[in-house]
Amino acid sequence: MTDEPLHEEIETYNSKLAELVGSSLGKYVLVKGPEVVGVYDTYADALKIGYERFKLQPFMVKQVAPAERVQCFTRELDLKCRQYILT
Repeated sequence: MTDEPLHEEIETYNSKLAELVGSSLGKYVLVKGPEVVGVYDTYADALKIGYERFKLQPFMVKQVAPAERVQCFTRELDLKCRQYILT
C-alpha cells in the first residue's frame, strides 16, 4: 500500500486498459479502488455519478485511451514567449 493519491485506482485502470480500449475507446471510466464502477459517454456524466456514489471520497474519472497524452505545466509564470523562425 502507498500513500500516493489514487494509487489503487491508477493500478486498476492500467490492469483493465486493454479490455477498456477494446470496448470503450474514447469514453470515460469511473474507478473506485479495485473496481471499474462504470463507463460513460461524457466526463460530466462519470463525474456526476462518482460524486453521487462516493461523495468526497477519492475516485478517478479518466478517458479511455491506449496512450497517455503528455501535458506540460510550469510554475514559472514570468517566462517570455519565444518565437523561432526557421530560415
